Amino acid sequence: MTLDDIRRHPHYPFGDFQGNDLSFLMLELYWVELFAHALAQAGGDAGHWQPQAPADREDGNPILQLINRQLQPPRVLRVVQRFNTEHLPALDLQTLAPVATTGDVYVAFVPGLTTGAVDDDGSSPIDELVISSDLSPACEKLFAHFAARWCAQPVSEAQMRQAEQAYWARVNAALPAA
Repeated sequence: MTLDDIRRHPHYPFGDFQGNDLSFLMLELYWVELFAHALAQAGGDAGHWQPQAPADREDGNPILQLINRQLQPPRVLRVVQRFNTEHLPALDLQTLAPVATTGDVYVAFVPGLTTGAVDDDGSSPIDELVISSDLSPACEKLFAHFAARWCAQPVSEAQMRQAEQAYWARVNAALPAA
């Protein structure tokens, strides 16, 4: 099944995944296919990335969690499913045009790099890129960009932090002043 097939599914974007078995499985499949597609586009090898934790149906944290122990220190990619459940005004990630509101704003894509965690052995350090994301064309592009840098290229921690900071600088420029 391709990403286009998944996007055409009648339950897409699978917001009912917590109570619908098919939506939950399709949501998992969506993220696996998006990951494989992003790595293939970047010339990476998805074969070294193995599941680390099962998808969590309760809240989608994680909906996908992979580890590559071939890299030193090992790297983890964790995807947290995100939905605008509060129906807040949403930042348009395509244009990053300023949002005309004085209240809270929904940001559909939230990347964050964490270091200092340890692997399952309790002592080996791991680095983790956590991506909390909604399903949309803009989020897919951002996911592909970050996943390619973290998983396929792979860039240094410092370069990844720079990419994260550049993203947040653009996002913050579009958000209302606090």
